[in-house]
Amino acid sequence: MTMKKWMAALLAALVLALGCAGLAEADVNVEETAVAEEAVEAAEAVAEEDVESVSGHIAFTEDMAPYEGRWVTFEDGFKLFLPKEWSRIDLDETQQQAGLFYRAENGGSDSAVGDTAMGVAVSFVRAGELKTLDELAADFASAGFGEINKLDINGIPCISFARAAGDYRGVAFYHPTHSNYVLAVYISPTGAEDPAVNDVGSAILCSVSPFSKK
Repeated sequence: MTMKKWMAALLAALVLALGCAGLAEADVNVEETAVAEEAVEAAEAVAEEDVESVSGHIAFTEDMAPYEGRWVTFEDGFKLFLPKEWSRIDLDETQQQAGLFYRAENGGSDSAVGDTAMGVAVSFVRAGELKTLDELAADFASAGFGEINKLDINGIPCISFARAAGDYRGVAFYHPTHSNYVLAVYISPTGAEDPAVNDVGSAILCSVSPFSKK
């Protein structure tokens, strides 16, 4: 899969996830893929040196979260610590075809962030020719994502990313057992101007941890 198609798939998934249930006002349809491809083409001028080269290490514990939470586990080998008030949202066929396999939100009511509508989504895309974390980070940078850092989150090599236009941020990492896929966890809004929202979002992203049924 070429970079354009790879990032178009991810952007389409982001739009479909964060454009629903009060997180955005625009209606979304299958044609968003074409819009995403145009966005990728317009952003390709971003230089690879924009990628931060220094890796950070994060070790999450439940007491770091500014909310009462619960662990949500995924068959793909990882888990997230989400606020207990958040509810899982059913995905429609279009969202699933775009690579989304999980969404949850607070419904605009949350003890940690008040009446702010906030949500999390998880998606996957084929990695194509991407094999290393450096290649993944450079690909996100060349596609116009910002605030890119290479991180080790609870033993999982990740990159963090943000996109101001959609007011979302997230982390991406190679599938623990199927490295030809990349998994992405992203939250919206970012909380750039609201410390409470920022803290909740940061805790969710920092909670990405390995999970095994054994």
